[in-house]
Amino acid sequence: MMGDTVVVLGGAGLVGSLITRILMQYGCNVRVVDRRPPEQACGFHEIDVTSPFSNTGHIFQGATAVVFALPESVSIRAIPWVLGAVSDEVTFIPTCSVQEPFYRALKSASSRQPFVGINPMFSPQLSVQGRTVAVCLDKEQSPTTFIEQFLLGAGMKIKRMTPVAHDELMALCQALPHAAILGFGLALSKCSLNLESALEVMPPPMRTMMALLSRVLVNPPEVYWDIQLENDHAIKQREALAEGMNCLTESVRSQDYEGFRNDLQSVSNALGRRLSSGAVDCQHIFSLLN
Repeated sequence: MMGDTVVVLGGAGLVGSLITRILMQYGCNVRVVDRRPPEQACGFHEIDVTSPFSNTGHIFQGATAVVFALPESVSIRAIPWVLGAVSDEVTFIPTCSVQEPFYRALKSASSRQPFVGINPMFSPQLSVQGRTVAVCLDKEQSPTTFIEQFLLGAGMKIKRMTPVAHDELMALCQALPHAAILGFGLALSKCSLNLESALEVMPPPMRTMMALLSRVLVNPPEVYWDIQLENDHAIKQREALAEGMNCLTESVRSQDYEGFRNDLQSVSNALGRRLSSGAVDCQHIFSLLN
């Protein structure tokens, strides 16, 4: 793939910039399509992919892959435009937090089109070393793709899965914790107590939740909105979260300590071996907050 041309739609954004840097590191000729110029010194085409003007085929000329570093709904809307300019040998690489809708739309329009979805399991603002990237493929046993080789070479780890398996897992690993954090924030916003006074006395669990909430709030809202809205599996996780809160409320209301203890034991059983390592992780986090 060294020397090959790759078009990155949304290449000036956080994820797009990350992918562009990696592609350029491995000698690819990168063309960024965005509404603002990228940080990297590469080819740039100022286009709104939701309403591209005519005569844009030259952007994709000679490209072997197109990266869709865009929100889910925008990526799907851009599929017909890109398909009209490329052959069925060009690889489509969405970076969406939810992969199955894009995959389904692409295969419906061009069943033979090569597909490799990638979803970094970390903020692009963090170091990539040792971080995991979820890679979505038609079949998990497919030969190693060029983008996987580049990600591994840059120091990241790869976890392969199908698009459907990805979305089910992301509902658990992203939608559920984000919903819990957002629910905490909404409860906090309705609190009548002075938060400045709370800051002086709050213990590590509260400080950790405040840190998680703040991390969400300093990022673009659409990131978290897409994770909740576009993933159909997220509905079940939000319902489970609400059910858990109702269960806790009912246990306290009825003063059912035995039920409460049994519920915690069920959670411990579900965590299994992860319980001990998770407690160590928490101790490490709390020590950093001193």
